[in-house]
Amino acid sequence: MRKKTRISGLLMAMLLGLGTLSGCGSEPAATGSSTPADVPVSEESEEASDSASGQESASESAPEAEAQAEGPDISEEVTLTMYLIGDRPVDNDEVFAKINEKLKAEINATIDVKFMSWGEYEQKYPLIFASGEDWDIIYTADWCFYNAQATKQGFWEITQDALDTYAPMTAASIYPEAWEQAKVDGQVFMLPMNYKEITSYVYMARGDLMDKYDIKSVASLDEAEAYMDAIVANEPTLIPLDVGSDYDKLFVFDRMWQKANWESEEKVAGIGTWQAMGSVSETDDNAEVKGVYDQPEFQGVIERLKSWKDKGFWSKNAVVNTQNNTESFQAGKSALALCNANTAKSIYTQMSTEHPEWDVRVFDAQDGVPPVLNSYLANGMSIFSKSKYPERALMALDYLRNDVEINNLFCYGIEGKHWEASGDNALVSLPDSSNYAYDSNCNWGVRNDASWRVVEGGIPGLEELNAQWKETAYSRRYQTFVFNDGDVKNEIAAITEIFNSEYKLLGLGFTDDPAGDIAKLKEKMAAAGADTVYAEMQKQAQEFLTNEN
Repeated sequence: MRKKTRISGLLMAMLLGLGTLSGCGSEPAATGSSTPADVPVSEESEEASDSASGQESASESAPEAEAQAEGPDISEEVTLTMYLIGDRPVDNDEVFAKINEKLKAEINATIDVKFMSWGEYEQKYPLIFASGEDWDIIYTADWCFYNAQATKQGFWEITQDALDTYAPMTAASIYPEAWEQAKVDGQVFMLPMNYKEITSYVYMARGDLMDKYDIKSVASLDEAEAYMDAIVANEPTLIPLDVGSDYDKLFVFDRMWQKANWESEEKVAGIGTWQAMGSVSETDDNAEVKGVYDQPEFQGVIERLKSWKDKGFWSKNAVVNTQNNTESFQAGKSALALCNANTAKSIYTQMSTEHPEWDVRVFDAQDGVPPVLNSYLANGMSIFSKSKYPERALMALDYLRNDVEINNLFCYGIEGKHWEASGDNALVSLPDSSNYAYDSNCNWGVRNDASWRVVEGGIPGLEELNAQWKETAYSRRYQTFVFNDGDVKNEIAAITEIFNSEYKLLGLGFTDDPAGDIAKLKEKMAAAGADTVYAEMQKQAQEFLTNEN
């Protein structure tokens, strides 16, 4: 009963209007959006909640007071299964033992964590929904099957009533615009991150090799090419840039593609699920949707990718490579890494400690292209529609997102072992962080500006880069557009097969005839029903623009 009344008391205290705290974050976007209300979950606030609940119930009739005291039923102990993307950290079980200890005390539930590696998640993710396996919670995102599973009834609907009842801390703190963005046909199937995120890319290079070959900077595609030319010519045991896993097969393509389109008049951007390969000019009010491969800049990008592949910048086995490029860089197999700034922050200190002789240096890889202000759907958590315990899963997510101790454990590891606090919103990574790195355990769906900590020290010059990125960051025109593929599911399935084969081969430069292979790609896409898909996308995009105006 104590557990029940603590939850009920917390909800009642919120309804009575507890004071709020403003959120803060590491790289929150400088927007005009209101900051979330934050209700800390401390013993003092719980006791105050219980007290407030008791005072309120004294003025109610006996049946009403009894109903308030009951709260959600947590009498049955349950184990929830949660799927995350990536590789299991060495200390994951130790971290989740501590998380589970608190979850058991608060909601009588524990979490069993399973991982889908970067090399398998695209294939495995859709399969587990039809596998008959019992599971409950999964990481999702606008790039990671959110829309596809939401429209297939793969996720449990999170109603406002459910949020108020089972996730009161989230109900009080979620950004209103994040809740709106998560809606698919008016229904919400995800708790999006409560974090304002800018996606910006960096190169990580070996400073010792730069000095050895008189390379001054690696801050553009041209400079990266010159650096990798030197590696090919002089370091036969190193792969210049070891891309190729499902995680980063299109990283280099994306850098080239973004630059080519930013410098063009069309300002082409992706639209809909990325596996559908849809694109639209942000200057076109008619929202004409066509395949990326039909855009004027596409062939030139593929030709440069072919040039880089032919020079030996990545392995001939890149197509079947299961190790992502940052892992290869950390292992000393490659000379350059390309990743987002958050990934760089999570591994820079570790690499500098383990290999100071490498003199790792970090450079802006945006190459003049403004970074993207992400939608909140860039990271989130959902509940399986066939979960036996969806309400308890929602309660668990409430604590993972909002309980400061649990959120810190999930995002950074064990305080005193993996990190130590520095002031109110910073941390210092400790040597054992190599076994549970900062912000690298697919915790991204529970990031929360209200309790976010930045790494103190870290990458030299990163704060100056952050300042530049924040000044230029922008939201794409179709940033919050959610494509409903309900009428074209068969076509989308066929197109996804092409995306995972021919398109990714071109994206790694594996072609002897760019123009000819692009033509073959177009033929296959037409046979798969791409025209039907793009027509449906265009219709929905036009409706989106009408509603936006």
